[in-house]
Amino acid sequence: MFETLNESPLTQWLNSLLWGFPAAEIFHIVMTGGFFGGVAALDLRLLGVHRRVSVMTLMQHLVPLLRWLFVGVVVSGALLFLFMPLEYSQNPAFLTKLVLILCGGLNALFMHVALLRHQYHWDSHIDPPGGVKMSALLSLVIWMATLGCGRLIAYFYGTSF
Repeated sequence: MFETLNESPLTQWLNSLLWGFPAAEIFHIVMTGGFFGGVAALDLRLLGVHRRVSVMTLMQHLVPLLRWLFVGVVVSGALLFLFMPLEYSQNPAFLTKLVLILCGGLNALFMHVALLRHQYHWDSHIDPPGGVKMSALLSLVIWMATLGCGRLIAYFYGTSF
């Protein structure tokens, strides 16, 4: 499947563009930076930093933006993948990054569905519950590890499991 994709007209065309890969990479870096910055701000607040800032208000502003930034990360990441599908599909750092993205998404889903249902009880008055703090800390660790794996992809170029 990846060999077929590697030989596809789209991949061939993308690789013929002088500035194609650098432009896609810049787009990915900008989207990733915005996404991680927003996630970090929200997670730090959930860990108890800046308690005077309402979690509800912060989420109302950040969550819609984070959704769009995540779409940008996925689109730009898919575009980068199309430049070298064979190499990426065998790169341990890339494959680990995909697993971490899935874990980050599942953690966010769990946090929003299970842990933040009653945030109005503690929004800006008391310390967030322990489960919320653990999920926020896990989120920070997962997304930092994802950033690290993204950077390590270049160092595993040409290697596989």
